[in-house]
Amino acid sequence: SIDSEAVAQLRFQQVAAQYEMAKHAGIAPEIAELAEYHGLDERATRALDEEMKKRKESFDADMQALWVGLEGARNPSGLLMMKLKDMRMGQFKGMSALDRNVQEFAKRYRLDAQAAVKLGEVLDKRDDPDGDMKKIGKHLERSNKPSSLMMMLLRDLRDGKPVKDPEYAAAIGSRVHEKELAVDTTKKEKSRSRGRGQRVRSRSRDRRDGGGRGAEGGDRSRRDRSRSRRDRRRSRSRDRDRGDRDRERR
Repeated sequence: SIDSEAVAQLRFQQVAAQYEMAKHAGIAPEIAELAEYHGLDERATRALDEEMKKRKESFDADMQALWVGLEGARNPSGLLMMKLKDMRMGQFKGMSALDRNVQEFAKRYRLDAQAAVKLGEVLDKRDDPDGDMKKIGKHLERSNKPSSLMMMLLRDLRDGKPVKDPEYAAAIGSRVHEKELAVDTTKKEKSRSRGRGQRVRSRSRDRRDGGGRGAEGGDRSRRDRSRSRRDRRRSRSRDRDRGDRDRERR
C-alpha cells in the first residue's frame, strides 16, 4: 500500500543518515562537507582527516585548494590520495601554487579559480613554465571559454607534451576577436575622418579658386573700363581737332 511504501522510504532515509553519521564520526565538519560534496569514499575521507590534523597552520588554505582542485575530477577520491601523497612528501603547495605570475596570467585570460589552481600545480612540474604560459596564452586569447579550454590543455601538460601553436580562428567574444573589432572600428573612424578632411579641403580649394577667378574678373573689368575711357577721350580729342581744321579752312 501507499502507507507502507512511505514508511519504507522514511526508514531507508533514516538508515542512510545514520550510516553517513557513522561514516563521518570523528571527522572534522569541514572535511565531511568536502567529502559529501565531491563524493569521496570513506578511505579517502579518513585519510584526509588524519593528514589535516597535522596541518593546522595551513588548514584553511589547504582546504580551499582541495575544494578547487577536486572540482570536476573524474575520480575525486583517487586524485585526493595523490594530493595526500604530495602533502606527506612536502610537495603540496595548496593555494601557494598560484604564484604572482600565474595569478596575473589567470586574471589576464579570465580563468576561474579551479583552472588557475590546476594550472599552477601543473606548471610547477614543467621545465619552462614561463614559456608554457606564453604558448597557452595564444590558445586562451582565441577562446570565448578560456577556463574550459585550459582544463583541456592541462591533460597534455601533465603528460609532458609541448604546447603547440593554435591552428583555429578566434572565437566570437574572445580577446583576439575583441581586438580585431577594435582595430576595425579604429580603421573606420580614420577613414571617415579622412573623408571629412578631403571634403573640407575640396570646399576650401573651390572657394580659393572661385575667389581667384572673381578677382581676375574684377581686374579685367577695371581694365576694360579704363580702356573705354581712354578711347572716348581720344575720340573727343580727334573730333575737336577735326572741328578746328574745318573752321580754319572756312
